[in-house]
Amino acid sequence: MNIKQRHFIRKNELNKLREDISTQYDEIFSNIIIPRKSRVEIIITEDGDELYAVNGQLSVWKSKENYLPVLTLLLSKTIDLKAVTVDMGAVRFVTNGADIMKPGITNINPEIKKDDIIKIIDEKNNQTLAVGKAMFNAEIMEKKDKGKVIKNLHTIQDNVWKFIKNFK
Repeated sequence: MNIKQRHFIRKNELNKLREDISTQYDEIFSNIIIPRKSRVEIIITEDGDELYAVNGQLSVWKSKENYLPVLTLLLSKTIDLKAVTVDMGAVRFVTNGADIMKPGITNINPEIKKDDIIKIIDEKNNQTLAVGKAMFNAEIMEKKDKGKVIKNLHTIQDNVWKFIKNFK
């Protein structure tokens, strides 16, 4: 990922960002990701992605799928999302960016709705592996025997993760 543009955002832009995140998640979630009196820097990549660094820490990625919390926030337990648990056989595929298939799922949060941004965790260590987008409501996912049920959006192997690890 190469940086095209980078600058701190103004207060009115910050309010708009909080508002946009609040409509996708909720106000509490927005305030945890971007606390009041934060300095927020926007990093625009050559691919057109927008990354937001809050007080020097990358926190939010605006992708084609909307605003996503970066994995570091989930791994540090700064924030939490509804979860789907996958069996250990699926871990390698999920971390390499594969979409989540029904046979590999062992547990589904019953509150998941279609298009929710969720976390994918492994069953043995309860560790967050990826951020995904639900393709169906939880009850429909439960009834399925096979096929894709979650679109994988962000893993510990993707370009955003690599960028986060090298961010200064």
